[in-house]
Amino acid sequence: VEECDDSNTQSGDGCDASCALEAGWDCSGEPTTCTEICGDSLVVGDEGCDDGLLAVGDGCDASCLEEPGWDCTGEPSQCVEICGDSLIVGGEECDDGLQVAGDGCDASCLEEPGWDCVNEPSQCSEICGDSLIVGGEECDDGLRVDGDGCDANCMEEPGWDCVNEPSQCNTVCGDDIIVAGHETCDDGDAQPGDGCSDTCQIEPFYACDGAPSQCVCTVFVTEAGGSTQNGQSWSSAFSSVQAGVDQ
Repeated sequence: VEECDDSNTQSGDGCDASCALEAGWDCSGEPTTCTEICGDSLVVGDEGCDDGLLAVGDGCDASCLEEPGWDCTGEPSQCVEICGDSLIVGGEECDDGLQVAGDGCDASCLEEPGWDCVNEPSQCSEICGDSLIVGGEECDDGLRVDGDGCDANCMEEPGWDCVNEPSQCNTVCGDDIIVAGHETCDDGDAQPGDGCSDTCQIEPFYACDGAPSQCVCTVFVTEAGGSTQNGQSWSSAFSSVQAGVDQ
């Protein structure tokens, strides 16, 4: 007994060569017209997939066609996101067209810590101020301010050295750079006794100028054998300094 007859003896179109109905198809009429049954977990005819559902956004749409950005195999179809195709689908957080780590979007198409990714394909940029040092950042102290060693773009400022996460920044004494508010001189070394101390502070009886600092002693020996500091007698100048130390 014929179950169908579509006027041909080809199989794979819903009505096989013996005029029997094929699984996954719905056939009716004379001559028989057959259409694929989407949602029955069988992949037949022009179906690209069939996951047993009639939903969208899971890789296999309501017409049993593969959705862009997915790869579906098996019966019922199991669909997985294609990472590296520049499309963000399913559980992907980003897709920059690559499958490499360290650029903000990792090999599994998840955002890496310290990055923010937008658009398709994903464009990822470092998050300055999150205390993580990634990409082209040289430092990140959790702030976005200038003047503390790590600037508002997470770059080390001249005269500073930053380490750790979050970054801890300290001035570099001996680098010929005077950091305002922290150093009063910098003569290119960290040796005391030359006018600029090992913490880059001007030493007593010296005046320093420029960067690198040029320091000169302000105590002078007179022809009479005495000494003066800016017009003061040596004993007066020494007494003034000593009084400051005693305090």
